[in-house]
Amino acid sequence: MEAYKNRYIAGGISALLSCLLLLSCSSEDFRNGGNCGRFGEYGGSICFGVLPDGMADTRVVASNGGGEEYTAGQFVLRSQNSSDTLCVRAIVSDGISPSGSGSMAATRAMPVSEGNFYDMFHVAAYWNKDGQLVEEQFYMDEDVSDSGNNLWNCADTYYWPGDGHTLRFYAWAPVDAAFSAVPQAPTSTLLDYAVPSDVADQKDIVVAATTDIDGNSNAVVPLTFRHICTAVRFETGSQMRAGTIKSVALKGVRTAGVYDMASDTWVLKETVGDFTQQLNHATTGMESAGSEVTAVAQTFMMLPQESLPAGAAVEVVFNDGTEDRILSASIAGTEWPQGDMVTYRISISPDYEFSLSDERMLDAHYEIYLTNLVVSNVPAGKSWTVTAGDNVTIQAQADMNSYAKQGYWTDMNVDSNGQETGSARGTNSYQGTGSGEFPIAIFVPENAGDDTRVVALDVTVDGSVVQTIDITQYAPSWYGSGIGCERIEGVDCPWGFYWTDDFALIYDLTSCDEDSRGSIRQYVDWTKTIRWLASLPGFLGDLFTWIFGDDVPDLSFVEMEESGGFLGFGSIADKITINLGEIQTTGIALSPDNGQGNTQEIYNFEGIQIVNEIISMIESIPGYALDIQGEGVIPTNNAAISCMKLNSWKIIDTGSGYFLTLVDDSNVADWYLPSSDEILGMEDGLNPISGEYWTSTALDDNQHAWKYSSSGGLSQELRKTELHVRAVRKRP
Repeated sequence: MEAYKNRYIAGGISALLSCLLLLSCSSEDFRNGGNCGRFGEYGGSICFGVLPDGMADTRVVASNGGGEEYTAGQFVLRSQNSSDTLCVRAIVSDGISPSGSGSMAATRAMPVSEGNFYDMFHVAAYWNKDGQLVEEQFYMDEDVSDSGNNLWNCADTYYWPGDGHTLRFYAWAPVDAAFSAVPQAPTSTLLDYAVPSDVADQKDIVVAATTDIDGNSNAVVPLTFRHICTAVRFETGSQMRAGTIKSVALKGVRTAGVYDMASDTWVLKETVGDFTQQLNHATTGMESAGSEVTAVAQTFMMLPQESLPAGAAVEVVFNDGTEDRILSASIAGTEWPQGDMVTYRISISPDYEFSLSDERMLDAHYEIYLTNLVVSNVPAGKSWTVTAGDNVTIQAQADMNSYAKQGYWTDMNVDSNGQETGSARGTNSYQGTGSGEFPIAIFVPENAGDDTRVVALDVTVDGSVVQTIDITQYAPSWYGSGIGCERIEGVDCPWGFYWTDDFALIYDLTSCDEDSRGSIRQYVDWTKTIRWLASLPGFLGDLFTWIFGDDVPDLSFVEMEESGGFLGFGSIADKITINLGEIQTTGIALSPDNGQGNTQEIYNFEGIQIVNEIISMIESIPGYALDIQGEGVIPTNNAAISCMKLNSWKIIDTGSGYFLTLVDDSNVADWYLPSSDEILGMEDGLNPISGEYWTSTALDDNQHAWKYSSSGGLSQELRKTELHVRAVRKRP
């Protein structure tokens, strides 16, 4: 290297640090300007100057619509052993900047700017001689130091190499950063770095790189420094309560990587680790949003990560004066942008507590989750909102329509012209005030994928998310040739369609209120017109023909006695007799391999679903009396219907009554009772198949259907026997 010293008189190299934005650390750079002095004033040596000119980087962050700071996410940190809830807002802002000016020598984890730049940085000059890179050695490989009067010099003197030569400069600071390797020859531009475990040792690393510069330029060489880490800090939000933040931690994040100065890119290693700061930071409960928790010198200097790994989390230990509370939240999948500052703004609300009284796993099919929302410690009159995503809706149980109360997953209301008129299952938010138990129905769409999924319900008070309630839903247990079964055993039930010739349900309504008796009379009269309606042009005619095909029911087996009224108008029902024994069920659901067809054939047979609606209407009215003649299974309780309810339905308002139809325009049920062939090989590794299960395949004798045993295959069984039921679906 001595051969290249003291050769040519040259101009100086200077580097200007740009102004840095508060809460920032983006690709905002240190910009160059000025010069080392007049020609020859300092002996023509290569020297450096750090000269501020007030130029701030004004990079726009696209994701926030043109501002310099944006919210990257909101998280809820839940205590493991209490109802305390810390809410976290993650703010990403351009550039790294300390909150105040400092000395020229930055210490600890303090971000650097032109006001507190390091008093030393390292420069390596890559020498290209006569068009060939001199690979065996650097032209310059030295630390440069502040020598006063805004000049930076090497201990040795270097001059420009002259015509036919070029120099490319790489510089980095601080010189004592925890690099495990730096370039030893011009064949490398890589810095190998591991984040020190002690935050005091984590430095704000800055790097500069130039293009090739003429070796006889004798002019100022621009050096542009950029931050290559991500600064992470903590501050309080407006809802912070009094207490002590004892520590903050970043857990399960990447800890090491290799940075290429030439391409300004990181390649991270798989190593993950935790970083914790003991703070004992007192909070009064009167803090304004933005009050610092980690001081400037306590800024975490982390590796930038496009997607934080699974298991990455923020953890806060908070003491309210009685005990330590460990609160944590996942930040997996979020981003720490290079050169940006990520600020976690934490708030702790009063001890609001929201939970579901019946916390359970949901099955893979369309699920109506009936539960109580239990709210504690919310003052009377104070409002709150629970919001769901992923097409999930929430509704007060009292507001559920009659079909949903029977277990049908209803989606949309449709008028007599086929036009959708609104949701039949509430909206994605539910509002309430104060504390107590609130009976709700959560309508969760099917999960027809391969993996269990989590549905999040965010609870908002005073505009901030104070808690998230997670609901977990299974995926189907896929088996065989693309068929999957539900995962949770339901209530055992009969196959159905089993009765003697004299089987009848006789409902006496004379003790019921007259309005209800009038409504039932109207509905039964309307059901008698379905065959006629199916013959009419228009939506309703097409609908009934589409559902029933050539077998539109006339419901002649439903008889009604009525009284009152005038000339047939305004009468009320006194007695309704449903003569099920008149229906012969031979010849239905015989397919061994088409469970969808079997299930829908049973469901639509002779208008049984309409009969079930009549039964449901009657049995929702106080005062009715039921007399059962003969022997048989009531049609509301059978295996096929229990499976059909697990699909998504539309409610058609005909103007005279209501009717259900599948949401699927092909009129095919996604979830159905498997046929005798389809059930073979059914398995579930989480909740094993055990015992005997109904298939949808009947024997043509009015008495039996095929059952499946987990230990013995297929055999016949009387249709009135109560067995397990697992609905299945085909892969979408």
